[in-house]
Amino acid sequence: MQAVVFNSMLILLPVIGAQVLGAAFSGSAFSDSPGIEAIDQTRKNMDDAFASFAPRNPSDRYEFWYDVVDRELSERDVAAAHGFLLAAPQMLDRKDVKELMVAADAERLDRADERLTAAALRKLPTAISLKYEEAQVSARVMDVQSGLVDVPETVIEVADGETENQGGPEVEVSSERTASDTRFRLLGTFRDLAENSERWVHGDRMDEVALKITAIGLLEAETADGLSDANIRAASILKSALRARRLTEDFEDYLSARVNAALPDSTLRPALEEALGELATIDVRTERAKAAFIASIDARGLQRLEADLEQIDRIGRLTSPAAAVTLLEQVEDASDLRRVRLIAEAGGDRAVALVKQSGAGALRTADTGIRWTLQMVLQVMGMTAAGLALIFVTWSTFRRNIRKKKKLEPMGA
Repeated sequence: MQAVVFNSMLILLPVIGAQVLGAAFSGSAFSDSPGIEAIDQTRKNMDDAFASFAPRNPSDRYEFWYDVVDRELSERDVAAAHGFLLAAPQMLDRKDVKELMVAADAERLDRADERLTAAALRKLPTAISLKYEEAQVSARVMDVQSGLVDVPETVIEVADGETENQGGPEVEVSSERTASDTRFRLLGTFRDLAENSERWVHGDRMDEVALKITAIGLLEAETADGLSDANIRAASILKSALRARRLTEDFEDYLSARVNAALPDSTLRPALEEALGELATIDVRTERAKAAFIASIDARGLQRLEADLEQIDRIGRLTSPAAAVTLLEQVEDASDLRRVRLIAEAGGDRAVALVKQSGAGALRTADTGIRWTLQMVLQVMGMTAAGLALIFVTWSTFRRNIRKKKKLEPMGA
């Protein structure tokens, strides 16, 4: 009997151990909202990665650091440049780091990253510091003009006749417009959507995913709540990335499946054909197209898509809209999207700098840590019980053999 128990425990222990390790460290454990343990561990991994970039010779580290900052500024990637400024404590030698942290502590700013940025800028050559400040202003203006950020009480003029590659003029922003209007300029208007929908129905070349994302964003714009605002921002980021062709083929396929589940072709195309088939005024056709999109939405599909839009919006708010597009370039599936969310959560603009330096390898720094679920606790308890049983059987067998040996010794003598 004891031999059966012993052999059973030998088989069970590796099986349960493999299940525990798989549940603890598999990519499927990446959640929609990472926990503190995951963020802390990922941040540590990111710091180690930045430290590994620096030259081994301490005297070369300062020059290497400001070279990478200058490189990103030359490429007009302010977020990446800012990320390298924040990574200065990991990339510089001990003496420079000590001076940097003393200078940061002396800054009168609220957030630690702001104090560190200000101190790091002072360590850079004056020409690079000025270049950074100019690039920061320029990037802000570009984000405003693209409609990816809100502008409080700002007048922005957009030239008449400017059009996207896929039709429709950009929406002008004037002093009479509210600040929230600027957020939707990248999405265009319902009139643009109706015109592009007609072209799609008639078989013209059209980015179907961009068309449907635009429709979802515009429909969400009419709902005044926090969730809709997040979806609008995410839709704008995705449309910008699609238009610039900066998404991987795998992620485009994944995104296409999600969008098509929310707005199925089998429902949408017939609805648009019916809505746009008859002659009518532009306003009437616009309203009919809008109604066709509303009627074609699959609620369950939209809910699944909104889960991904929430991740993309969070990435954009942790960094910037332009930086979010840079980070999305490394994404291939839902798991990668949550990895990007995690490194953005852990490092902010550091994530952009890490991606610019390491590419897709940056995603390996995302670490969920061990997530203690009820199933994992039960598995650990089972593995512990199996281990104790194995030890007990081994000890019992050993003691029994010792006793038999002692009994046999007098008879042999």
